[in-house]
Amino acid sequence: MTTVLQFPHARVRKPGEPARELGLGLLAQTLGVRRETLSGHWCSRCNGIWYGFLLEVTCPVCANRHG
Repeated sequence: MTTVLQFPHARVRKPGEPARELGLGLLAQTLGVRRETLSGHWCSRCNGIWYGFLLEVTCPVCANRHG
């Protein structure tokens, strides 16, 4: 029997609900990296997008590390 893995719905915002911009990660702030070189990350707890440098994974608002 095949098991179906569901899409992680936490990464999908609700219709009509704007995504919040949560700011920059700690490493990006510390290094003063240009915004054009940052990667966007989704935080399901804050329901918003934050920007980090390279492999930065911690939300700057709530410290969530699991998307």
